[in-house]
Amino acid sequence: MRKTVLKCALACCLASSQCLAGTPKGECPNLWKMYGLFMRASLICNFPESNAIRKTLGLLKKDCPNSTQALARRYMTDGFREFDKDMAAKGHPKACGDMFTLMDTVGG
Repeated sequence: MRKTVLKCALACCLASSQCLAGTPKGECPNLWKMYGLFMRASLICNFPESNAIRKTLGLLKKDCPNSTQALARRYMTDGFREFDKDMAAKGHPKACGDMFTLMDTVGG
């Protein structure tokens, strides 16, 4: 089973104390993409409000306050597409189950 770079980066980053200490320069696009991925999964899979979404949004507010609306929209759209691609490849139940597990790990 192939894991996407985004999922690996998200799990490693948000689970580590380094990420919580501060977002490395240049990581704001990845955080916006992760936020979009989580938001899309939550909508499509009908997940309840998630700690993973809150944590990612908190990091965005803290570490990426100068992000423009255009940048945020661009990278969130990439996150939406990433989830849609995963769902097309795995099917709805598997994609939602994998995302639920990831979001539970990150939000925990």
